[in-house]
Amino acid sequence: MIIETTANQFYRVTETGNPDLAHVWNGVQVKRSKGAWVDKAKARIELVRKAGSKIVEK
Repeated sequence: MIIETTANQFYRVTETGNPDLAHVWNGVQVKRSKGAWVDKAKARIELVRKAGSKIVEK
């Protein structure tokens, strides 16, 4: 799923699978290119807060 953060950054995210980290997702920063979402150069997995984020695409 693709989300947009409050900082206007886009991430492809998945659940962490850890109940202690239920407030965050595992995410890789992405950008829109020719109608598709592609990973940004040097993108790595980060923890992304769920609060304030909105779902752009499922």
